Amino acid sequence: MKGTGRLASSLLMVGVLVGASAVGFALGTRPLPGLDLVGGVSVVLSGPAGTDKAVMEKALDRIRDRVDALGVAEPDISLLAGNPPLIQVQLPGLGGQGTVFGSGSQWCAKSPSGKSLGCFAAKADADAAAKAQSVQRVLAIIGTTARLEEREVLGTSATDTTLATAAFTTGVIKSNDPYRQNKDFKEEAPDKAGDLVTFNDANGNGVYDPGADTKYKLGPIEITGASLSRSNAIYVPPGSTTSTATPGWQVQFTLNSAGSKKFAAVTTRLVGKQLAIVLDNVVVSAPTVQSAITNGTGVISGSFTQAQAKNLAVVLNSGALPVQLARQTVVTVSPTLGKESLRQGLVAGLVGLAALMLYVAFYYRLLGLVAWVGMGIWAVLAFGLVSVLGRTAGYALTLAGIAGLIVSLGITADSYIVFYERLKDEVRHGKSLRAAVQPAFKRSWRTIVAADTVTIIAALVLYLLAVGSVRGFALTLGLSTALDLFVVYFFKRPTVFLIARSTFLSNMRGMGLRSGIAADPVPVLGGSE
Repeated sequence: MKGTGRLASSLLMVGVLVGASAVGFALGTRPLPGLDLVGGVSVVLSGPAGTDKAVMEKALDRIRDRVDALGVAEPDISLLAGNPPLIQVQLPGLGGQGTVFGSGSQWCAKSPSGKSLGCFAAKADADAAAKAQSVQRVLAIIGTTARLEEREVLGTSATDTTLATAAFTTGVIKSNDPYRQNKDFKEEAPDKAGDLVTFNDANGNGVYDPGADTKYKLGPIEITGASLSRSNAIYVPPGSTTSTATPGWQVQFTLNSAGSKKFAAVTTRLVGKQLAIVLDNVVVSAPTVQSAITNGTGVISGSFTQAQAKNLAVVLNSGALPVQLARQTVVTVSPTLGKESLRQGLVAGLVGLAALMLYVAFYYRLLGLVAWVGMGIWAVLAFGLVSVLGRTAGYALTLAGIAGLIVSLGITADSYIVFYERLKDEVRHGKSLRAAVQPAFKRSWRTIVAADTVTIIAALVLYLLAVGSVRGFALTLGLSTALDLFVVYFFKRPTVFLIARSTFLSNMRGMGLRSGIAADPVPVLGGSE
């Protein structure tokens, strides 16, 4: 029959998409849960006043590299409006939270590096301690500027009386380094001012201790972290005969080609002198150059713990942040409230959906069953679309996104009712079922497109202007509304058309198409019933 093949092809295409979604689900493709569903940490970082947007974007890229290296599942890292712009980092779940072990009333926690965090009477307390340790580690890595420099040592507090008597109580004395003052980030900025006075932070707290720390007067920058190609944490056991390095944890680095040549020239010039390795204006180590180093490798030692060495390797591999960032807000989110809200929302949605399904089945009979199947197809495809976005674009589904899907479900139901009521009108005016379907869909399609387009435009405007979870609501609302148009045209239209062409399905007693759109004909003016 003319047109039947095209209608069947349309249904086949929809079936293939539904099947692909089902296969993806079976293979483990799921929507990525957002922060409010699985818990985690959200931190907002700001740069110095007047920092250019391009500099903050560079910092954002560096932070993303660091977070990816940590293995944190599906982070959401974005630039927020502001002057200067803010960087928002949302880390759902947090990976590498350490371990919790025990039973009964004795539960103990360890950090990711194996350090004991204490024992607790309740497992929940041990879990919280392990997670807090993970949060602190991630925040420290995110916020570390990691400006690595290698400078010649011009003097120390042991040999320079000026340094020995200089007032030095907290922080560091910085040179007027344009790298630190200029808002235009440059990867390999020279140190025009030259000397820098700083100290080795033996206590690791950023505060000078005259009993443990040594002051240094350093020359201009010779090598920066921009010359590194990679770095990794290594452990040198005590008494090792294969290495002249200080035993313990340290960071081994490899320079790129240009950096290797520069490093060879510097170490050749400074044989017998100290070359300080400076991280964020603090001298980590200042070894004496024994001979020229031409293989482009070196180590950073400084009494590191395993965690410190690994963290330093991560930040060095990602590169230095172009500016020093400050934490504006840090929020640790528990998944308990989100899961309870999700459960309540799903229960409410399922109750409403069940009531709607019973209504359309009772009122429209066979067409009601078509609505059931169509809304099921829409749900499967929406689920698949959100899952694909999670895998390809990193979109994380939050409670707000789920709300957008539920709202779209009502819009989808309206599309079926608009078509069915228009079909009733055509039959009421004396047309046969088969003749009424085409004009009914044509007229109702205009209404459906207009209504859905308005919703899509509103969702687009909301997405562009809003921030945070509201954007998730707008995204799912817009995409699922557009999906409604697809399902209406490629499933509902051919299905109802094919039903109207079947005498059996049209006239089935109590359930057929005719029963679902039963309507009295419009009376002729002046006549009688």
